[in-house]
Amino acid sequence: MSQLSSGNQSGLLAKAMKLVQMAPRNPRAHDFLGVVNATLGRHREAIEAHAKALEYLPNDADIRHRYAQALQRGGRYEEAIVEYERVLYRRPDDFRAIRGKASAQTDLGNLDDAYRTLKELEKLVDDKPATLNIKLAIATSFIRLAPDAFDPEEAIAKIKPLAEDEAGEPGLRINAFFQMGRVYEKLKRYDDAFACWAKTKTFKHLNWDPDAHSRRIDRLIECWSEDCAVPIAKNSDGSRLVYILGMMRSGTSLTEQMVAQIDGVTPGGEMNAVSRRVAEVEQERSPMFRPLPLTRSRYTAPVMERITRDAWSMYNDIARQGRITDKQPFNCFFVPLIARMFPGCKIIHCVRDAQDCCLSNYMQSFARPHPQTNELYWLGRYHRDYERMMDAWRSLSLPNIMDLHYEDTVADPEGQSRRVAEFLGVDWTEGMLNYHQSDRSVRTASREQVRKPIYKSSVKKHELYTEHLGELRRGLGIGDSTSAAEQP
Repeated sequence: MSQLSSGNQSGLLAKAMKLVQMAPRNPRAHDFLGVVNATLGRHREAIEAHAKALEYLPNDADIRHRYAQALQRGGRYEEAIVEYERVLYRRPDDFRAIRGKASAQTDLGNLDDAYRTLKELEKLVDDKPATLNIKLAIATSFIRLAPDAFDPEEAIAKIKPLAEDEAGEPGLRINAFFQMGRVYEKLKRYDDAFACWAKTKTFKHLNWDPDAHSRRIDRLIECWSEDCAVPIAKNSDGSRLVYILGMMRSGTSLTEQMVAQIDGVTPGGEMNAVSRRVAEVEQERSPMFRPLPLTRSRYTAPVMERITRDAWSMYNDIARQGRITDKQPFNCFFVPLIARMFPGCKIIHCVRDAQDCCLSNYMQSFARPHPQTNELYWLGRYHRDYERMMDAWRSLSLPNIMDLHYEDTVADPEGQSRRVAEFLGVDWTEGMLNYHQSDRSVRTASREQVRKPIYKSSVKKHELYTEHLGELRRGLGIGDSTSAAEQP
């Protein structure tokens, strides 16, 4: 099944769901629904749709491969490996399945197994002429193992000429430069690392208007000011819900992993239970910006009851008892709405040094587009808007917010984890310090970091790249008295 174009994804979701309603026993309809959901980042729904397709067509290797991919994207790596192996039972020389298996093994941290799988893949293509893209795909898989299970210099020598070849597939080249940047940083070749990350931003133009975003934040703050009369949802006890939010790369994954070690807590990961409800209520649509709750008059009592009920259905799918964490960073835009939908919920706001946080965003190769990360100046402006928005939410009486600073957590993990436990009203457990020993999978760009004990190397990392960060500091308004005036 060909990849869906980015322009028709949302419209296709409704069509795919209608197809399933019209032909509920048709495996192709369920498979198509799975593909659409996967393209939209709806991993749980994609897994369910592909699994349903396999109930009717269990021997279809292509559907099973897509099911394995959906499991991997959803953080269910062990199950994904099993499904890739089932594909390979029927098609032993399937390049994509072998590479997918190695990728899932790498995600899981089984680097030696991944290395052996990739050597099998290399042997497979040695017997036939390999295209540039095949060579690039293999080299990118190998460099993910560096420096722990593959020599970093060998990895760079293998991938660099392939990545620089403009005939290569752009997505593969982006990933290759991202991985090269990561390895260069490990080798303390910081200028080379930064050059690789900057290169990843040149492949596709992502539109972003920081001035328009600032105006939207103005409207958002005004909409949810202290005199906001949006009603509180009736019969909704939010005490089971713990929201972990903030800027991307601010420590939300680390925090959720720590909280998940508390008895009775089920980690939900990055859920979209609230953002989807907002998208249903708001009519404003923009390819550049996500829907925000900007129209106070739309949030009437009946609407609040409906969207709260629909959001609860997603949370109850995760767990019907005990606490649930939702670590969607973008929930920071919805804090006052969340407080009204789920009275009694707890909000942990993860805070990190602005330059470190923005640099980490710039360095990432995200699975889905985040256009504000494409230029350092944009990132700085975005962070300043995020800060003033959170300042506004803290001034409100309704949300129950705790600030958790990343730098404090890495300096005093026990003290800060005890603060979190006290805020949640639970007994502290030593497991909160040993989160890295948990077998729970992490589905985000932070998955490698949270498998390690707390480390301090990411604190003040921006000092290693300071000569490259002038535009970021300009966006943040640091060291330039004129830049602050540019912010609306």
